[in-house]
Amino acid sequence: MHADHFDITIDAGRSLLPVTMRGQRTTETVDRYEQTVGVAVARLLSAGCRCGNLFVLADVRELNAQSQNVIADFKTRMHYEGLLPRRPLTQLSSTSFNRQLQRIAIPNQRLFVDESDAISWPLSEEAET
Repeated sequence: MHADHFDITIDAGRSLLPVTMRGQRTTETVDRYEQTVGVAVARLLSAGCRCGNLFVLADVRELNAQSQNVIADFKTRMHYEGLLPRRPLTQLSSTSFNRQLQRIAIPNQRLFVDESDAISWPLSEEAET
């Protein structure tokens, strides 16, 4: 699934929803993202993934710093039952973007700079806690 500011793919075999985010967001972009994530989650569930076992890998290396309004809108929309994954995995371009992501405060979020670490983490024993 592709839009100007994001791409979402489905990896039902690993209960993984890889998401690439880029650019500057608006409330309209957040609305489109919320709708697309809902469709993607429904497809994962229909493919046999269990609700509550979903991992999301958000690649935000090309995402610009966002306005406080967009951050608040995103946080409100993504914090309701059914859209929160078991463990959100976020891949950063550097740890400097870390501060803005912490303001969103997604429960159980893990931040990674290295993609291979992010991909392997859901399979680790640490991910089970």
